Amino acid sequence: MEGVTGKIKWALWLIWMGVFPAGLYYSYQIDPPSFDSLWIPLSLIALAIIFSFLPFTVDSTTIFIIHWINLAAFLTYGLFFELILMQIVLIPLLLRSGMTWNTSYRYALNSAMMLMISIIAGLTYYFYDFSVTEDSLWRITAGAGLYILIHIVFNHFYLYFFSLIVKNGFPFFSRDTLFDYLATLLSMPYGLAFYFLLNEVGLAAVFYLGLPFLAVATVLRLYNNSEQVNEDLGKAGKIGHQLAAQLEVNEVLDLFVKKLTELMPVDYAYILDVEEKEQKLKLLRRYENEKIEFNNLAPVLKGEGISGNVWVSEESVLYNKKIEWNEVVEGYMPQDTESILSVPIKRNNKTVAVLLVASKRKNAYRPHLVPIVDLLCSYFAVAIQNARNHQKTITRSERCALTGLYNYRYFDERLGLEFSQMENGSLEELSLLLVDIDHFKKINDTYGHQSGNELLRALASTLYTLVGDKGVVARYGGEEFVVLLCDVSKEEALIIAENIRKTVEETVFQTFHELSDNRETIDVKMTVSIGVSTAPEDTDDAQNLMRNADRALYIGAKRAGRNRVAAGA
Repeated sequence: MEGVTGKIKWALWLIWMGVFPAGLYYSYQIDPPSFDSLWIPLSLIALAIIFSFLPFTVDSTTIFIIHWINLAAFLTYGLFFELILMQIVLIPLLLRSGMTWNTSYRYALNSAMMLMISIIAGLTYYFYDFSVTEDSLWRITAGAGLYILIHIVFNHFYLYFFSLIVKNGFPFFSRDTLFDYLATLLSMPYGLAFYFLLNEVGLAAVFYLGLPFLAVATVLRLYNNSEQVNEDLGKAGKIGHQLAAQLEVNEVLDLFVKKLTELMPVDYAYILDVEEKEQKLKLLRRYENEKIEFNNLAPVLKGEGISGNVWVSEESVLYNKKIEWNEVVEGYMPQDTESILSVPIKRNNKTVAVLLVASKRKNAYRPHLVPIVDLLCSYFAVAIQNARNHQKTITRSERCALTGLYNYRYFDERLGLEFSQMENGSLEELSLLLVDIDHFKKINDTYGHQSGNELLRALASTLYTLVGDKGVVARYGGEEFVVLLCDVSKEEALIIAENIRKTVEETVFQTFHELSDNRETIDVKMTVSIGVSTAPEDTDDAQNLMRNADRALYIGAKRAGRNRVAAGA
């Protein structure tokens, strides 16, 4: 329960210390137990403890069927013995449901709750004098039903109002509540039968009813587990199709983490990419506290910690509690982690990444989840590679192979898109710079075309750095580059253009003299001429914007002596 503060925890323990001894004393005074033999009460306690470790799950709701035992115990030995039995059974129940040292206050809460509810149910039963005689079967049935119903209803209201106090968002009624009600009420006839048989045959009733019920519970549990496996496999298949439909790497990562949290309890999730050259695992995605966090954790070395060892062994590992992995982990791990599942993500039988998921609960991951998560990781590996290939294809179609800048095809589409944005009012103005290297043919003729390519790459990098996020830089063709500036006026565009011209003029570019025998390193000075045009000030057409910038470049800058900035009319 996330809303339980330290003060509330101390308050719960103080309430328990006041309620528990007083409740035991009061219940003993009302109805002290009488034992002809200790074998039957001890068998009831043992049977209840066994069933506390055999819950089964229906529609994600964990159900413990033990009310039939405490009903028989109450009818046979009275209120005090039933209280003792339930207090004993409460410990394995809470441990089975994931109680840790940090959440040990749950014992104080549930112990006090169960004690008070048992007293209320017992006093109600005694008040109406539901005695057991040969001719009162319906009367004792009604009394048992009322006793069980009080347990269910008061437990429900107690937990609901406590959740309101700690602001935990517990719904008043849900499908979980319905399943709990039905399972408990359906166990009542079995509890009555157990009680009558105890009176008739004594200890043998534990074998006649307890062992068959245990066998049925085990079969139900096995059946439920197989149903859960089939359900989880079905979910995994659907997740695989959803992952395959994503074409962006980040979309695949986010969807994978999201689906993992829907499939099983995940408080923390980390996806680490294998870096073969550096022998490290680099963090790709970090999920904590129900949100994606920054990837600011240090890389994990091969063979280091849980993830590093999974990389080496290429085998999945499952830990159910902190004591199992505390000596293995190295580096970062949230303090409240208990259960951990780490799986190698393989493609073509080679580990390409490692997944680590963790929960604050003990025994959070059942063994059948390991192969299912392994299957999901296979889907994920294929999906992430497909997304990367798709991105590479897009990059190749949009980028200039030499300079890494956008190519003319992409720029032309982007120009049309931005013009549409301006026409519908999303942008106020659009400026364009056309940049051309002066006397570039002379550079190629003097130093070689390979040297010229090196200088084109260097100039492209300079332009990209100078423009930054102010606009889009593309290679227009040959030694020409184009810059598109959104919501930038002509005056601002001229300032940016002049900054580019001046920076290029003052920069000493280095390249190799490809035409010399020694291919020595040389320093090269270059200048550029720039034409500037702005819409809608100069034109209201995308192609005319390019033509205006081109005219400004050649008439206003080149013919005027080069190494100049000129604006189109």
